Amino acid sequence: MAPARSARLSAEQLDDRALPSVTLLDLTAHGAVAATDGFIARQVDAQPTGTGVINSFVRIQGAASGGGSERGYNTTARPLQFDENKSPQFTRGLTLGQVPVVVVNGVAYREFLLDINQKSSSPRLSVDEVRVFLGNRSDLTGYDTASRTLAGQSAVFDLDANGDVSLLLDARLSSGSGSGDMTLLIPDAAFAGADPNTAVYLYSKMGGVAGATANGGFEEWAVRAAPPGQPTTGTSSLSGYVFVDLNGNGLKDANETALAGVTIQLIGTDDLGRTVSLSTTTDANGFYQFGALRAGTYSVLETQPLQGYIDGLDYVGTTNGATNGSLDNDRLFDIFLGPNQAGLNYNFTELIQE
Repeated sequence: MAPARSARLSAEQLDDRALPSVTLLDLTAHGAVAATDGFIARQVDAQPTGTGVINSFVRIQGAASGGGSERGYNTTARPLQFDENKSPQFTRGLTLGQVPVVVVNGVAYREFLLDINQKSSSPRLSVDEVRVFLGNRSDLTGYDTASRTLAGQSAVFDLDANGDVSLLLDARLSSGSGSGDMTLLIPDAAFAGADPNTAVYLYSKMGGVAGATANGGFEEWAVRAAPPGQPTTGTSSLSGYVFVDLNGNGLKDANETALAGVTIQLIGTDDLGRTVSLSTTTDANGFYQFGALRAGTYSVLETQPLQGYIDGLDYVGTTNGATNGSLDNDRLFDIFLGPNQAGLNYNFTELIQE
């Protein structure tokens, strides 16, 4: 559905009395969108809430201590550093596998949801800084405001990477706490190489723009959870062959030996944020297929045949005629599938052992 309003690069400039060098991206109308090469931010209408629908991972409330701006990040470490709610139910660890994948125009993004709370008399709030970090544990701490690092690590995503921006939100557009006001879509490529168990940290600062300071209840970052009972099946597929590639062209030709019974594994994360792990074996034609997949990001892995063969080259296949994915030995990964897409010729080849 087309958005009601777009702030796509047609941003307003703040006057010199606010933040002189900051570009304001206006999301104060239903369906407004701010899209750049680095992210997509969308105003969202009220969404279903409650346990099992969204999973909050950090709550921030700085206005209660007398300030108009607030900041914080999620971690399991205690004590907390900034304006975070200290309850481990609301400020906690988050893993990459818990962050849903959303595919927009063939590009995969990770989706984060922000819910804000402001006074009805002054409903606007600015989101001035967002940075995302990765770690191998859930209790990193020590954000440095000067270097913009967390525990000495640089961010994999920075809202201000291409210039200083603030996102302007209006709390009146949603129906109270827990409804959701904005989704922030960060390119999945920013998380390349990270496995689903990698810890994700989101630091944000809000309320720094005049007329859009924090004045109400807590702000809450969350990720969507799959609704209970929602089917995991979809309309996409991934397929390929395992065979002896005599001519080295990467395609299964009629005169080339098919390898049956080879185990192929598929792992990934679908657009509901669910971890997908499937296994199959090649048929008499050396063919394998994973069908009924939802949109998401996937990898396929071959178990090397043990007798009579040595490892040959592997080949990234195509979706809609375009190469889609990356490769290393016996693994094809970063395969981004949208709805109704068929990934073809994700092939693994072998050589006859002399």
